[in-house]
Amino acid sequence: MTCSSSLPLPRLADEVVGIRFLGPDTAIVSGRGDTYKGRRPRRLGKVQTYTLVREDGTWRIAAFHNTRRKPLMEAVPFRFAPGLVPAADRA
Repeated sequence: MTCSSSLPLPRLADEVVGIRFLGPDTAIVSGRGDTYKGRRPRRLGKVQTYTLVREDGTWRIAAFHNTRRKPLMEAVPFRFAPGLVPAADRA
């Protein structure tokens, strides 16, 4: 892909938090991500969900959802149900 703009494009950062297989050809991938300029942020501010399907041996993204993280809304259920905390966040 080429871009004729002279403006610097933001970079993308992401990390996979979990993968859940719903069958041999369907998976849900949850992760975190964000865009940035300069240094990669330590804390990624978006929650991302991918729905993947395997067609003819190739995994493809069937759906993608991206939303801003709300730390307070994450902390409340994690406090009462610690088993919900993603493995990547456990100390």
